[in-house]
This record gives sequence, C-alpha cells and structure tokens, in this order.
Amino acid sequence: MVFYHRNYVQNQKLKKEIDNLRRAFNEATEIYFENKRLKELLIFKKKSPYRFITSRVIGRDPDNWSAALIIDKGKSSGIKKGFVCITYLGLVGRVIESGDNISKIMMINDPNLGVSAIVQRSRQEGLVSGSLSGSLIMRYLSKESDIKINDNIVTSGLTENYPKGLLIGTVAGIGEDLSGLSRYAIIHPSVNLATLEEVLVIIP
Repeated sequence: MVFYHRNYVQNQKLKKEIDNLRRAFNEATEIYFENKRLKELLIFKKKSPYRFITSRVIGRDPDNWSAALIIDKGKSSGIKKGFVCITYLGLVGRVIESGDNISKIMMINDPNLGVSAIVQRSRQEGLVSGSLSGSLIMRYLSKESDIKINDNIVTSGLTENYPKGLLIGTVAGIGEDLSGLSRYAIIHPSVNLATLEEVLVIIP
C-alpha cells in the first residue's frame, strides 16, 4: 500500500509536469510562428514603396463570416474608409467601416467588392470580384482575350486607392458566359483569406 501510494503521487506529479511542458511547447510554437509572420511583414514593409499601418485581425463579422474581418486599428491610427488592405502575399480587401480603434475589412471574395485588374502577362483587363461560392471571378473578358491557366492577375490601378500591380491571384479556370459573347476566369487568391492574423493597411 505504501509503494502504491508513493507511485500514485509520483505518477500524478509526472503528469502535471508533462502537461506544463506541453503547454510551454505550444506557447513557444505560437511565438515562433508569430515572429516568423511579423518578420516577413517587416521585410515586405522595408522593400515596399507604400506606407502601411500594421494591424492584427481580432475577429470576423458574424453577418459575413467568410468575407469580412475586424482589425485592431481605426481612425485614431489614421485608417479611413476606402483604404486598401494587403499582406506580403497580395491583396486582402478594403476598409468599409472605421471606428476609433477598430475597422472592418471587406475581403476580395465578397461579391459586393470589385477591383479593376489585368493579366500580368498579356495586360488583358477585367473586373475581379467575389462570388457566392467564395472564389474570385474575373469578368468582362472579350471572347478573344489572351488569358491562360496559371496567369498572374494584378490590380490595374484604375480602382480608387488600389495601387497598380498588387497581386490578386492566379487563373485556375476559364469559361464562357451564357451569352457566348464574353469569357470569365476563376481566380485562386494569392492570400489564404481563411487564416489571416496580421494585415497591412496602405496609407494613400
């Protein structure tokens, strides 16, 4: 009985130590990945010609969970409605509401957001917007448009506050409208919109 009690106590102590080690490991892993993301953002900021405000994603709009973010910066930091939001990988969306200390970002996969874009290779113009399925669609392409699978799509600079040349995504599919008079392209976003934790807001 004495040995059983001693072993039980030691076992409980070891379990507690293992739990503490697991928690410390998880915390260290989170810190590592956060530092890696922030380092990549910092390198991008130093190389980029734009001025930015770095913000953390603190929530998602419950009314539009998959296509709207809440960030921890607002008017007090200089963020205004209409400002463009990116990461070092490409375009994220646009500020649609700005409070004193938080802002709402409508992401590019929202059907209500459209941005003028071009095929980087051929300079073919079109309009990229979201869709009900959550993917991106490039519309208003002529039937003879020069666009191919894996082409990069970038901003054209014709939409207000969007600088020219921001990467939007790559062409994943091409089809014809029902009328047969024009084509459209399905675009795979360059940014994983479902896993964003930090973003950069461009100051015009």
